[in-house]
Amino acid sequence: MRFIPKDSLLSQKIESLAKIPTENIKTQWEREFSKRWVAAGAHWGVPKTTLAVHGWLMAQPQPVSTDEVMSALELSRGGAHNALQSLVDWKLAHAFKPLGERQVLYSAEDDAFAMLMAVVDKRRQQELVPVAELDAWNAQMKSELSKQGREDFHERLAAIAHRARQLDALLVRTAREDEGWWWRWILGPLRTK
Repeated sequence: MRFIPKDSLLSQKIESLAKIPTENIKTQWEREFSKRWVAAGAHWGVPKTTLAVHGWLMAQPQPVSTDEVMSALELSRGGAHNALQSLVDWKLAHAFKPLGERQVLYSAEDDAFAMLMAVVDKRRQQELVPVAELDAWNAQMKSELSKQGREDFHERLAAIAHRARQLDALLVRTAREDEGWWWRWILGPLRTK
């Protein structure tokens, strides 16, 4: 029999499609949840594709592969892989490789508190840390700003950086605490004797 690459590729594609379980195809409620999750997370600074993958991943009872994400959300391999890696970087998903298998499986973070703390930590790194780091630039520019009569700007920027550092330190310190501590801290003032 003669080897024809086209037929070989077609048979490989059919075999790979046969491996995808049909129960992972998106149902109506998964689609709806994915849309709502994208809308809820639109202001987090996360790409919509990553949010859609996270929403779909949260709805899955078992860990899934990149191929299953690609099939269910109609994404390219690169898009699915980048979204999954981004979720792992944010600590919103876990990647693991079962013994004896070559494929990496992904599952969403199950603990709601851990998920919340992961988002808070990532936002802290993206927003507070850069503002707090402006303090070093402000100190270097102090003489230049005073020559131009802009001590008011220097003081205002120093105050902003100082508050950002304080808030950053508070978030770092409280991130080490468990969920029970947070509930006591939040609800403590509401207790009556």
